[in-house]
Amino acid sequence: MSEPRREYTWAPPGARERSTLPGLQQIRAQIDGSMQLSPAASTLDYRPVDAGEGWAVIEMEPREFHCNAHGTVQGGVIAAVIDSAFGSALMTVNVDNRRFSTLDLSCRYIRAISPDSGAIRVRAEVEHHGRTTATVRAEVHDAQGRLVASASSTLLMLS
Repeated sequence: MSEPRREYTWAPPGARERSTLPGLQQIRAQIDGSMQLSPAASTLDYRPVDAGEGWAVIEMEPREFHCNAHGTVQGGVIAAVIDSAFGSALMTVNVDNRRFSTLDLSCRYIRAISPDSGAIRVRAEVEHHGRTTATVRAEVHDAQGRLVASASSTLLMLS
């Protein structure tokens, strides 16, 4: 029996020029496919599906390659998708296109997620967007609409 195999492609970070589009337009361009997704999104197989001023939604279909030895999605995978949703939400209000970096991230896992759970949706909302920091929060729901995780984060605003 052969091992499962997965192949994918991604755009190297250096190949992507820093966009001059406002952040919300960048997220919408990723949604409609006119702007490439990040290498992390390609690797973990998640995608933005909706966004508005101060919020963004990312979806991921849990698959076997996301799982730990127990057959549930590794918590770090969920944290990475949440962190991406945080960045996407912040981009929607980041009119100066400033770079930013996660300072802390706190995840609370409520239910196990597995490939049988169906698609998960992460909705992130900006709580505060200041000159030096921003705070965001998120909820993760499974395909049945059940809350499976929640999180919060502080991000450092850079150049």
